[in-house]
Amino acid sequence: MQGSGIDILEDIFSRKLAEIKSQGRWRSLRPLTFESSGGALLDLTHNDYLGFRGDPAFQADALQAASAWPMGAGASRLLGGEHKIYGDVERIFSEWKGAESALYFSSGYAANEALMSALAHPELTFFSDSLNHASLIDGLRLARISPQQKVIFQHNDSDDLRSKLAASGSRGKIVVTESLFSMDGDRAPLAKLLTVCEEFGATLVVDEAHALGVYGTDGAGFVSGPEHRGIISVNPCGKAMAASGAFVCGPVWLRNLLINTGRSFIYSTGASPWLAAGIIPAIDHVRKAKVKRVRLDMLGHSLRDHLEELGLSYGESSTHIVPLILGSEENALRFEGALRDRRIFARAIRPPTVPVDQCRLRLSLNSNLANLDPLVLALKELV
Repeated sequence: MQGSGIDILEDIFSRKLAEIKSQGRWRSLRPLTFESSGGALLDLTHNDYLGFRGDPAFQADALQAASAWPMGAGASRLLGGEHKIYGDVERIFSEWKGAESALYFSSGYAANEALMSALAHPELTFFSDSLNHASLIDGLRLARISPQQKVIFQHNDSDDLRSKLAASGSRGKIVVTESLFSMDGDRAPLAKLLTVCEEFGATLVVDEAHALGVYGTDGAGFVSGPEHRGIISVNPCGKAMAASGAFVCGPVWLRNLLINTGRSFIYSTGASPWLAAGIIPAIDHVRKAKVKRVRLDMLGHSLRDHLEELGLSYGESSTHIVPLILGSEENALRFEGALRDRRIFARAIRPPTVPVDQCRLRLSLNSNLANLDPLVLALKELV
């Protein structure tokens, strides 16, 4: 006798889950128990690069700003959920970035999906860095852009990009990259990419997820100021901003296009007005965080120096994200477990996020770290 529908699904997907476990790629959620006393000695897992999620003044200012607004938007912004706070935070954010306009989304993923779907057009071809984040890749996929309109160029290789732009017969060309790559900690050569784009009349789209708050004038990211007004930027706020949501910054016509054709914007309830309000004082805190940015840069240099002394590879990292590249999944999980035993938290990054032979620990630094001595001592024991 055939089982119920849900039983059939359980049978099918239990096999899939068992396969994931057998491959050593099982993932699970771990509560932040180490935030209580006796917890982590070092936490290198999160993206709170400036340490604001536990900052009392930062949190108090955000809560005070949020208290004037409802928690939920109540509707899509186009249907009756357009609270004034959205326009306020978009204006302030665009001024900080030096952009003509900004539009606020509930997440970076939603922002990238809306942007790619809005820009999808038969006269356009997209050129995407080979190591772009999943949200950029999925954005292109969900936009139903044909294979002929998607070209992958070698990671951070402006010469390869130039040759592929030259071979394209499309009237319009869009180059998509991250300014700072989340798994490798390396920076895109934005000046070179912009020069190539200008040579071929292409538009540069840059995801600033891991640079916003940390780099640029007053932490506004690598894409900021009037000289970058020809660049479209996506600015997620869940990392150094210690908030949530994301802003797409660019010309006014782009904002209008996103409002009218961006599916994740049109068909989603507006982001929480609490978060929108809290981002306004968050911007002020981030702008003033020069000492934190200097501290973070110093920690990055120090860690890379120590890894080099130990003969350990950190790839091409030049930032606060330092990958400890260990090769096999087994090796990465061994290091993760050994560090956890020493109350040092660092996550093993495995396929499909990185190639099979490039498994690593992603060492994510933050300005609140007193020092890296416990990590360095542990690595000396493990090598």
